Amino acid sequence: MSSNDTSVSPLNGGDTAWIITSSVLVFVQIPALGFFYAGLVESKNSLSTLLSVLLCGSVVIFQWILFGYSLSFSDTSSSNFIGNFEYGVLRNSMDTQNLVATTIPNALLCMYQMMFAAITPGLLIGGVAGRLRLIPMMVFVFLWTTIVYDQIAYWNWSVSGWLHAMNVMDYAGGSVVHISSGVTGFVLAMMLGKRVDYGKKTYKPHNPTFVYLGTALIWFGWNGFNGGSAFASNQRSVAAAFATNIAAAMGGLTFMLMEKYVNKKGLSAVAYCNGVVIGLVAITPGSGFVQPIFAIFFGIIPAIACFYAMKVGHWLKVDDVLEVGASHGVGGAVGMLMTGIFAQYSITTLDAGPGVPAGWLDGQWMQVPVQLAGIASVTAWTAAWTAIIVYVMNMIPGLKLRCDEDAERVGLDIAEVGEAAYPYVPVMAEEDDVEAAAKIGPIESQVSLTTLANNSRA
Repeated sequence: MSSNDTSVSPLNGGDTAWIITSSVLVFVQIPALGFFYAGLVESKNSLSTLLSVLLCGSVVIFQWILFGYSLSFSDTSSSNFIGNFEYGVLRNSMDTQNLVATTIPNALLCMYQMMFAAITPGLLIGGVAGRLRLIPMMVFVFLWTTIVYDQIAYWNWSVSGWLHAMNVMDYAGGSVVHISSGVTGFVLAMMLGKRVDYGKKTYKPHNPTFVYLGTALIWFGWNGFNGGSAFASNQRSVAAAFATNIAAAMGGLTFMLMEKYVNKKGLSAVAYCNGVVIGLVAITPGSGFVQPIFAIFFGIIPAIACFYAMKVGHWLKVDDVLEVGASHGVGGAVGMLMTGIFAQYSITTLDAGPGVPAGWLDGQWMQVPVQLAGIASVTAWTAAWTAIIVYVMNMIPGLKLRCDEDAERVGLDIAEVGEAAYPYVPVMAEEDDVEAAAKIGPIESQVSLTTLANNSRA
């Protein structure tokens, strides 16, 4: 986050009001992400995808108030690696201030950062949408948030974190949120294996209108995601929000034009929406470090990089369903590197004293290597622990993450949720889907078994 100042200041009413607002804006992004993902998947998985994002958020909120916030933002830990239990079960957090954000109540910092933690696992499930069992998913999210997210957040954003001490620049979560979720989604896609009909059919977004709605609300909420990361209502928060909107616009235009002129398709609304999200991801680490005019490049360059990263993923035959590895992993990494180039003292000193870092434009030639170190450490930690958690869970009866083939063919709306997003849509069924539906067994629905199986092909 933004400040290197470790002194405690009086509470500021304007700052407090803005961070309350920003917390609500970031919360809006959670259901918005659900709509974005639900529109991209097959109709038979749309309701389960919507539910999955909210379930991830609920699990993380529970974990956060138990000990997640304390592990990520405790002030008294002597470790550079992980926090202590100073704020466990919200102890000592209601009437104090945190050294990370000294002009707002500690409880407000906890709530604001809780929204960041809550949306992050929702991002990663896009890599394995349509093949992830819900109960094991919730167990995975609890473990992953504790072992991966909380540690990375402490490294980068705690006043004692070792990446913070190295001056790694990650203003609002390019590595903490996006590289971690992108790498995890990609690793999950590799470890859980391809969809049963991968390579045999062409997957298309079942509802581009949902994608558009989700994108609009995600973009809206990102003003609080980046604009609130100054923990204040000041010039730096304005610069961060301004840069955010510029990068989103340029990312959307660039990715849409790449889709048209490279892939020879129309002016795709879905491509535009994907590009908007990529631009938002890429500007996240640099939004409070760079002049807003340079956000143009944070939209264009990452959109091109992610476009070709998706092609590499297809070439590797990794079934990352919603391209989480490319959009968030590569997008976050490119944004981190560009921050090391474009960060300037004219922005970083708007609300901080001497000692804040800058990038190549101000002659700080070591900043890009420092950014690379941050990217590498977050990537390695995330990939290793994700693989370990998945391996161990798959060895425990009842916690295997991937659903069985019959459930996948029918769709997780029916197999896991027992409800259908589109129960009355008449669609031609294939014989294997009807048979798979029969194996799933009774469901709590007014819809006939054949209609439900038919629905799986929409």
